[in-house]
Amino acid sequence: MANFITQKTPFTARKIMRGRWASMAIGAGIARNRASAGMDQERQAYERQLDQSQRQMEAQQRQIEALQGQTQQKPQQEDPTKKLEKYADLRQKGLLTEEEFQKLKAGILSQM
Repeated sequence: MANFITQKTPFTARKIMRGRWASMAIGAGIARNRASAGMDQERQAYERQLDQSQRQMEAQQRQIEALQGQTQQKPQQEDPTKKLEKYADLRQKGLLTEEEFQKLKAGILSQM
């Protein structure tokens, strides 16, 4: 009978240890899954923030390009003939002297 008890005890001990190992493995698996889910949420939050930052940078770049386009546009120059007529009219009204008119006229003709 003593032989039967000693044979049964190691089997029971092994069975108990297997149960504990299985419990630890399950617990470790749950912990890994929770950690993985937390990391996934953090990664998704980071990606959303990265996307938002990228969209803001693109919007700012478009604004910069629009402002640069506005400053690069040259104002249309007035027709030289119209300028001369305007200056002649100012000379007739007495707002420009003959000397000032001749200087303006020479400047316009030199640009042509």
